[in-house]
Amino acid sequence: KDASLLLHAPPGAATARRARCFAARKSPSPLRASRAVVGGARRPRPAAAPLGATSSSKSDTWEDEFTSLDDRKADDPMPLPNLTKRKRIILVRHGQSTWNAHGRMQGSSNNSELTEKGAGQAAVTKSLLENAKFDASWVSPLKRAQSTADIVWSSSEVKPQVLTSLREIDLYSFQGLIKQEAEKEYGEVYKLWKKHPAQFEIDGHYPVRELWFRASMAWQSILRSDATNSLVVAHNAINQAMICAATGLPPNYFRRFIQSNGALTAIDFFPNPSAQGRPKIVIDRMNQSPVTPSWSKTRKESTSQKFVLIRHAATDSTDNATILGTLDHENLNKKGKKQVQSINTFLKDLQVDKVLCSPTKRTVQTGYQLAKNQKHKEVEVKLEERLSNIYLGEWQGKSAASLRGQPPPKDAESLNILHERTSEAWLDIVQQAAMDGSKCTVVVGHAAVIAAILCSTLELAPEFSSLFRLTPGSISVVTFPMGVLNGPGNVICTNFTTHLGKLADGDPTLQSDEDLFADFETCDWDGCF
Repeated sequence: KDASLLLHAPPGAATARRARCFAARKSPSPLRASRAVVGGARRPRPAAAPLGATSSSKSDTWEDEFTSLDDRKADDPMPLPNLTKRKRIILVRHGQSTWNAHGRMQGSSNNSELTEKGAGQAAVTKSLLENAKFDASWVSPLKRAQSTADIVWSSSEVKPQVLTSLREIDLYSFQGLIKQEAEKEYGEVYKLWKKHPAQFEIDGHYPVRELWFRASMAWQSILRSDATNSLVVAHNAINQAMICAATGLPPNYFRRFIQSNGALTAIDFFPNPSAQGRPKIVIDRMNQSPVTPSWSKTRKESTSQKFVLIRHAATDSTDNATILGTLDHENLNKKGKKQVQSINTFLKDLQVDKVLCSPTKRTVQTGYQLAKNQKHKEVEVKLEERLSNIYLGEWQGKSAASLRGQPPPKDAESLNILHERTSEAWLDIVQQAAMDGSKCTVVVGHAAVIAAILCSTLELAPEFSSLFRLTPGSISVVTFPMGVLNGPGNVICTNFTTHLGKLADGDPTLQSDEDLFADFETCDWDGCF
């Protein structure tokens, strides 16, 4: 997939960057870390290290309260179980902990607790889910997650079930260290953890590979339950692994999907009509933060280059689930205009360098005011033809529900062609940002186009387009933390709608009477677009 993407990349810095990243992923040297021996005696564990953890002097293996579970296996993740009904799982990361605040590496240690800020984040998350109706709740055995669950789940009479596979990543000898201490003491091994975590080994373990297997264990328990709507309260790394294990992405995607303190991610699972096929996965939204996220403001000291992807606001057709495709006969409706106001208010502290739009009324009307409101400089709206919506032939103008189960029209644009032209546009946009140093670029487009951009960023094939649900007025964010020339892009959030309040589409949980296969067949085309 990486190689095929490079075939479409224009010459220049962006291509070189992707080539370097591709080579690095293919051939990193597996370095090993073990406990250091100084003067014939083992270095004592830092005072803040996990209680009760020991290291064997013969094999140098790690032993703690979870060792007896025998779930630390660097095996391939188990496949998802077959489903008989649609399910929605909402993942929540715990609020800020004391060790988060101190910059101490927690792993699966159980010494840190929620800070006052963390408890406040959990309370806001609870308010985001006030209309949710969960049948079951699952929680990590670690107290920072359980304290978060107690707040989020406080109004429910159903007791959360503790699932040991939901504990945070096992970091062994790193646990309890300040990050600077780990960097100083472990040198090249710490660099491997930061740059190539899937190949990182410590105390005879591969923590990220083990995490992926353990995430697949958690899905076995959660998806085999009878619950339609489940709440899962856990941690940053395990939630990342849960997302990737569900979608079939390997451990080298670790850190590509951000999970902020107190934020929620909603994933829909559709039963496959073939009964024996893999369930279909749709990320309804990812990393919905309980507080104003840092990406919504400009930080002058930041080295990050940011790309804010906005789906156009509502029209009558989007409200009525009518497929528009390339049709351009509609302006934003009253709801859509209010959504634009909400977007501009939410991003008022964000200094935007460029605004690029698909050449339709609904996209330009969504992006124009954001450009006009910029105070730091004059920003024009540039139309980009390659960001045009997918052409869907005779489907255009028809209800998505009426087309369920039908193959796409013969003259419709294929997902391959859509991805090829969108990827070319995206690589040009990223390369231009590398050349002129733009810190924030806004792209206003259609759901299919934004999904294609997300796939291009993550080096995913066109078939992954339907992985991302993107509703009118929503925001998705891609960042390159050290600049576009110095590493791959990370997805900060998708389908973020906190700014829309009651103007956002969709309920937090599924209704029991919803169609069993709703959106399944048309999701690749417009059920999710």
